[in-house]
Amino acid sequence: MARFIRSKTTLAAALLMGSLAASACGGSGDPAAARDHAESGTVSLPLTTTANSHTYRLSGVYLNVTGNTSTTLTTTDAPEETSLSVTLPTGSYTANLYYWTLEQQQPDGHFASVPATLLSSQYLGFGISNGTTTTISYRFQTDGVVVTVGAGELRVKVAVDEVAPPCTPFGADCGEGTWCPPTGLTGAPLACIATGTVDIGDPCSGPSDCVSTSSCFDLGEGPVCAELCPSSRFGEACDSGGTCQGAAPDYGVCR
Repeated sequence: MARFIRSKTTLAAALLMGSLAASACGGSGDPAAARDHAESGTVSLPLTTTANSHTYRLSGVYLNVTGNTSTTLTTTDAPEETSLSVTLPTGSYTANLYYWTLEQQQPDGHFASVPATLLSSQYLGFGISNGTTTTISYRFQTDGVVVTVGAGELRVKVAVDEVAPPCTPFGADCGEGTWCPPTGLTGAPLACIATGTVDIGDPCSGPSDCVSTSSCFDLGEGPVCAELCPSSRFGEACDSGGTCQGAAPDYGVCR
């Protein structure tokens, strides 16, 4: 799922720019061929990084590059690639990270999108010189919670900062009368929300009606408040009866 750069999530970004100069060698070959070589280079976009032992990657990337020539680097044609590359003439350029989705690798190996915010500008200026390598780095911030990333070379890297979430799903760190629902349930960043007054098993008209660690589901006989359970309890018996059955990567419903 591509995400526009203005998406409201909990993320952070930083920018790093550097270059490594190298000398160009003359020769007795075809002058036109030498000139063509001096006016082209490689643009490379690595897509993965690690933070706090977590692996992240960018997907749904549209990186527009404008300058002496214009081009777009995108992951849509190769979603499983670890990097993208294209050739560029020497000169000055601006990179615009127009669309992106940050994903975190889960314990079972698959990647799932996480809420994130780009802290550095989506527009980064850089130069391509003969025989040089230029590196720019996009930095993101995330709480790591899953919601149901001339003859020169440009390398674009990804960096991620993790920050502590405001509360722990199903935890006890919210105040009285509130609880912390999983983001897979709400589709929003973690936050303490008010509990309802309808007990588990009783009829309900919406999620906000239900007491903490429960929500409103139609389990076959009309909407009732059903107990929720964390992913660590999938397949286990629930206190209110039934078994914890996965409904999203980060929570289940007791059925």
